[in-house]
Amino acid sequence: MTPFTPPLALRAETPAAWAEAALADPEALLSDHAHCEKKAALTAMNLARHLGDQAHASGLLSRLADEELDHYRRVLEGIQDFGWTLQPDRGNPYAHELHRLASKGLLDQLLIAAIIEARSCERLWLLEQATAGHPTLGAAPWLAFLLELERCEAGHAHAYRSLAEERFGRAVVQQRLDWWLDREAETIQTQPWRSAVH
Repeated sequence: MTPFTPPLALRAETPAAWAEAALADPEALLSDHAHCEKKAALTAMNLARHLGDQAHASGLLSRLADEELDHYRRVLEGIQDFGWTLQPDRGNPYAHELHRLASKGLLDQLLIAAIIEARSCERLWLLEQATAGHPTLGAAPWLAFLLELERCEAGHAHAYRSLAEERFGRAVVQQRLDWWLDREAETIQTQPWRSAVH
């Protein structure tokens, strides 16, 4: 397996076997990802509102929201093209638990967004590794599309961390990020494996 370099130094690696569970129901996997992309766009717009006094931050977040909405649209179109149905939003216990732990306002919201994007990047990479050379899955158009998003997730993680550092300073961000990386590792290891990125 090719080594993975995460956009953030995640402290718990997802076992390679996770991908098998995630790939068990592609329709559910893409449906969940559609809901995640929509929520990611809303997150970016909400953070833009809180950083409205910084033109650079607002511009970056608006572009990020546009990209997330484009991904949302493309996933929806893919689900339709593949003859599938968008399944109901089953929620995201992983993200919900991270937000439940938040206490530092805007700083925590930026770091949670960065960590979720970094974890998404890691798991999309695992899907890529699990299907490389697979006689059917490796060539599946729905999978090729999903894996396109891997590099985008990494860029988003870096963007959120950079915005946090611009606002709060590198030392403050690193200290809080260290705390969050420990909490994220604890949280992700309690989540059941399912046909979803988280």
